[in-house]
Amino acid sequence: MNPGTITNREDFLQRIAKQLGREVDLTPPKRDYKYRPQDDVLKDASEEELLETFRMVATRIHTDLVECESSHLDDTLRLLIGRYDGTRILAENDERISAWAPTTSETFAWWDSSQPKASRELAARADIGITIADAAFAESATIVQYAKPGKSRTISLLPQDHIAIIPKSVLVPRMTQTAQQLAELDQDDLRSPNGVNFISGPSNSADIEMNLIVGVHGPVRVAYILVHDL
Repeated sequence: MNPGTITNREDFLQRIAKQLGREVDLTPPKRDYKYRPQDDVLKDASEEELLETFRMVATRIHTDLVECESSHLDDTLRLLIGRYDGTRILAENDERISAWAPTTSETFAWWDSSQPKASRELAARADIGITIADAAFAESATIVQYAKPGKSRTISLLPQDHIAIIPKSVLVPRMTQTAQQLAELDQDDLRSPNGVNFISGPSNSADIEMNLIVGVHGPVRVAYILVHDL
């Protein structure tokens, strides 16, 4: 049995329905809403307006935002790592990182899905975790990371700091667009992610007398590198 697979679901529900003396309809309900205000948020925003919204909100959530072209990504990443005093770097196992930053990435450790325990130990000791965003929301400056082999949420959670590379092409108005994409991916078991992580800046809490404390649990600092021509 594969993880997440529900077996004998129909037989189980049919037996319960029979005992209750009624039929059971296992057809998923069709969600046809009369009002969909979520579709109107930033609907007519231009590309530049989405970018400006993303920039503004990123500042509000205590996130460093750096923008560059792909030809300068190697230097940008190196300078940002230096700003954070990072020496132990763990990156998700995505060949795009080494392709975009061939010089800087030579010093990285890489997440190894075949050795998850050893990789988690690396993450716990790492100064910086580096990931690539699968989507980004202008409305909340949130990045999305799909869990799949080589891409663990541990990389963005356990290291002291987190740097996320965001191709500008994945920037969308809000969560609505990504939810639609996930619904499509869910129809294809080969492409559907194992999990979905939403990250909005560094960890923070205001549980005690509504005083905001940033960097309580999880990354102390988070930086977004927005790459304009990717």
